[in-house]
Order: sequence, then C-alpha cells, then structure tokens
Amino acid sequence: MARLHVISSELPPPGDTTSAPLAAGVAANDEFDRHNKPRLRQRLILTALQERYPDASFAAPPPAAAAAPDGCDLPRLYGRVHDEQMVAFLLDAWSQWEAMGPRWDRDNCLPSATTADAADGNQDASPPPLVPCHSAFRRGNSNIERPSSNVMGAIGYYCTDFITPIVATLAGELRQDAAIICSAVDRACDTRDVVYAVTTHPGHHASADCFGGYCYLNNAALCARLLQRRLEPGTGDRIIGGEDGKIASNFSWNDSPRRGVIAPVAILDIDYHCGNGTASIFYGDFDVLFCSIHCTPDVEYPWNTGYEDQNGAGAGKGETLHIPLAPGASWENSYKPALEKALRAIVEFGANALVVSIGLDTHEGDKVAVNRGGFELSGKDYYQMGRCMGSHIAKFDADAEDDMPVVFVQEGGYRIDVVGSVAADVVGGFAAAIGERKQNETEQKKRRLMKDS
Repeated sequence: MARLHVISSELPPPGDTTSAPLAAGVAANDEFDRHNKPRLRQRLILTALQERYPDASFAAPPPAAAAAPDGCDLPRLYGRVHDEQMVAFLLDAWSQWEAMGPRWDRDNCLPSATTADAADGNQDASPPPLVPCHSAFRRGNSNIERPSSNVMGAIGYYCTDFITPIVATLAGELRQDAAIICSAVDRACDTRDVVYAVTTHPGHHASADCFGGYCYLNNAALCARLLQRRLEPGTGDRIIGGEDGKIASNFSWNDSPRRGVIAPVAILDIDYHCGNGTASIFYGDFDVLFCSIHCTPDVEYPWNTGYEDQNGAGAGKGETLHIPLAPGASWENSYKPALEKALRAIVEFGANALVVSIGLDTHEGDKVAVNRGGFELSGKDYYQMGRCMGSHIAKFDADAEDDMPVVFVQEGGYRIDVVGSVAADVVGGFAAAIGERKQNETEQKKRRLMKDS
C-alpha cells in the first residue's frame, strides 16, 4: 500500500478509536440540521482512518497557518477561485449578526434553531444561526444589485438557499479548512504519496460568488489552483513556508495566469450531487478538467446543472465532463462504467495532478440522497471504487517521468453510521493500487540489477 497522509484539524489522540465527543459548543452547531453533521462526520472519518491505517501519517496544519488575521489571508488565498468580497463576508458575517442584538429578524433565523426568546428579540438570548430570507437576482447584470451593508441583506445576495447557516464557529473552521488544503498540497507535491484533506465543510456547491448546499468555500477548486502554482516552473515554492508555519509571506498568484507552462490538473467529483460550484469556476478554463459523476439533475439537487451536454465554454469547451446517472445506480451496472469513463478522460487530458472530491452520499440509504432518488453502493463497492481510480492513475504514472500529486478533498456524506468506514475504503483501495504498482516497479528493478550483475 502506498503511503497515506491524512491532513486535518482536531485530530483524535493516537490510538483513540472511541470517537471522543466533540466539544459542546462545536457539537451544538451540528444539531441545527437533521441531516448535515459536518463536524461529527470529520471526527468519524478521522477515527476510522486511524483505526484502519495506524501506519499512515496524521498531521494538522501548523497553528499559525490558520491564525487570524495575518496567518491566513483568506480573501487573497481564495482570490483565484472566489470573489474576495464574498470570502470577507463569510469571515465577518457572524460578528455582524451577533452585534445586531435584539434587532435580529426572525425571518433570517434558521427555524430549527430559533428559541422563543431569540425570535422575540431577547437581548440576552444567544443568536440563532443566520440564513437568508430572500434571494438575489441572477448575476447577469451586476449593476442591478450589489451586496447590502446589512448582514441580513448580504447573506441573501451570496447564499443560494435557506439551509446553509452562518454559525459562531464558521470563520475559524473556514480558516482551518484553508490551512488543511494548503498543507495537503505541500505534502502531495513534496512526497508524491496519497494525501487526504479531511476538512470540516464540503465546498463543491460554492461558485465564484455564491455559496450554498452546505458549502461555503470551494476547497477542491483552491486545491487545483494551488497544485498548478506548485507545479509551475519558477513558482513552485511551498505554500506554507518558513519556521513560523504561516502561509508564505511572499505568497502570490501570477498576475498573468496563462504565463509560461500551466500544469493541467484534473478534478474528479464522486459525490452523489453534481459539483456545480466547481464546474462553474472552471467552465471556461482549458487547464482544469472537471469530471463529475452524479444523480441526474432531472431528479436531484442542485438541479438545472450537470447535464451531459454542459461540457464547458470558450477555451474550456470539452474540459467539463458531466456523467449523470439515474436513481438506483449500482456499482457494477452503472457506477463503475461511469467512473472508468471519467478516468479515461483524465488520462487522455494528460493531467499533472489529481484532486478527488470525495463525497460519500452515494451509499444506499443516505438520508439526503433517498429524499428523491439515491444510489445503491455499499460495502466492498467503495474499496473497489478506490482500486479502480488507483489502478488507472498507477498505469498513467508508470508512463510518466514522476508520480502525479493526488489530493482527496472531503465533500458530503450523511449516513453517519457508515461514513467513516466508507471513506477509509475509498482511500485505502486507491493507496493499495498505487502501492502495488510501486512494488512491481521495485521488483522489476531488482530483477534487472540481478540480470546485469
């Protein structure tokens, strides 16, 4: 098995497979939604990985990398994939909401979390999570609307739904997630091993200037751009640099992103829902191939996008591959052929690096998926999924000068009883296939040396 590196925050103590309870304030934020438990999901995945792969490398980003305000300038960091104003809003929204005190508008409160005192404007009540009470026009004419200076208006400008809340811990979690992605990219480029970035929040429904679908900032998109920066000749410095463990003080994006040789990067999204945010960010790009295997948008969220003929625009025409599947898709009959199709496209694209948006809501009985459709993957299907991906990449690496960096980035998954084991199966199967290829190469070299001697 190839070496596996797991990068995350709040790592359980080594050997702790009991899944110690989350801190009370953190756990409370998972109780606002009956399906979405991102903080618990992160803990369960980390615990399962630690139990299954004790020899893997587990590391948290340097504390300074996620410190506010200087350690991680999120608007600047995400500036190549997001509107910096939106990023700044996400970091400051809770402070603005909290400062409103009794002027909270109950229409902007997540109903499931609103106490009677809070809804009545009790100044001593804890602020409930903030959600929109209205939606902005589409962005076709930027002169028609702009974000209000009032947080209750601005969230309706940026958020695409009424269930993705702003909570007290969000800004800190987004900083941690950014630091996780930066650390994962550095580790993948430095080692060429398999790296799993277990972030708190998913990101693939976040577009350049909108967030929603439980996603705030697009971690996979940031990962792809950072991989390009690391792999580009002459600008390949580590993202987290120096002994202080901060984002490198000289970090910058190229002023001309098409200058020189841009490393082609592929993103493979295996979440049950189409990664519409990621697709929109790279829809006109020729240097990022985006492949998404998901339930058909005629049945499932995010609706309206993810059709097969939505395959890119302009310079990026043909570099978006949507593979929509009907509800009830199983591994052998539907999902495996779709995955092989996506992997062939990645090999033909000639990717220098791979980002896998690992969503786990394809499992049978997933609470979110079965509302309207759902897939029927389970058990050994996920190990086979990992092996299928790893085998294709291993064959591609064998013909290349160097192994490509691979980063798994956490997306969704709502069957809490299986989410940890399923995640371990996918990355374990992938690492096993890569490891077998490396082992075979080592044995071939030994045989050649013995023959020559």
